[in-house]
Amino acid sequence: MQNNELERPRYPFPPFGSCEALARMLHLSGEQLDRLAHMADNLYRPVEKYKKDGSPRPCYNALPALKKVQGRIKCVILRKVVYPWYLTGGLPKRDYVENARMHTGQRVMVNNDITDFFPATSADLVFDTWRHLFHFPKDVARTLTRLTTRHGELPQGAKAGYYLANLAFWAVEPEVVAKLSAMGFTYSRYVDDITISAKADVSAAQLGTAVSLLSSMVRRYGLNFKPSKHKLVHAGQRMEVTGLVVSETMAGVRKSKHSAIRAIVHRYERAVKEQPTDSETEALRRRASTIVGQYGRLHSKRAHALKQRLKSAIK
Repeated sequence: MQNNELERPRYPFPPFGSCEALARMLHLSGEQLDRLAHMADNLYRPVEKYKKDGSPRPCYNALPALKKVQGRIKCVILRKVVYPWYLTGGLPKRDYVENARMHTGQRVMVNNDITDFFPATSADLVFDTWRHLFHFPKDVARTLTRLTTRHGELPQGAKAGYYLANLAFWAVEPEVVAKLSAMGFTYSRYVDDITISAKADVSAAQLGTAVSLLSSMVRRYGLNFKPSKHKLVHAGQRMEVTGLVVSETMAGVRKSKHSAIRAIVHRYERAVKEQPTDSETEALRRRASTIVGQYGRLHSKRAHALKQRLKSAIK
């Protein structure tokens, strides 16, 4: 593919020229904006989440005053960015399914995962994004950085976090994607998961060059790949992208995932019988509905049967 303007993230609107204009956009007075920006580091609460291996994942929710402002930043600024096709994580109408579908029917695939991506994405990097991608004046960029980072880091779980994560490599990523495309590779990034694949067999030297391009890109920002998550697979082996198995024509969930999805529906059915009005039962229903809905995009017939079970459970 050609490295044209559409493959670069861009903000197609005039930048806010002052903190006063930013305050008006956020429905705040100048004094309120200044006070909130200076207090922002302490306006988060930790959220208990875990990685697939069971280790804790540091996530944070902003407290109401800051959360409202971050939501406004997301809607009025970040959602208006034109994001290139190769970015798929946490963006409207793009998700892990679309990410996986880019790599169906490939002969070779390389998966990489960036180590501690969110905490390693510094406030300096976020400031650079606000300053040079959006072309905001320094005081505006500085204020937006304070409102969207926590103690010098990009907080995972905050409203603006995934959008800014997608923009982390904006200055270098388009050129890397263009070089990989010229070599016959398809590139995609789902936040901190980077996948490249090729429809034709490639030499060891070509693979080495491609992986070197990726490593150089992340190291430029002080980041590294997890050695344990680096995976090279060829046609005939099981290829997975963001947890989905990709084949010649489609993406789908692995066999163990089918069982896990049925299990959460069964847990909800049992919970309804034991505690039909409990808040935890309602939370389980929402979670099961979301998972089954996502499942339906890949396996519509199986998901339909599970949706019917969810409906029948509350009758």
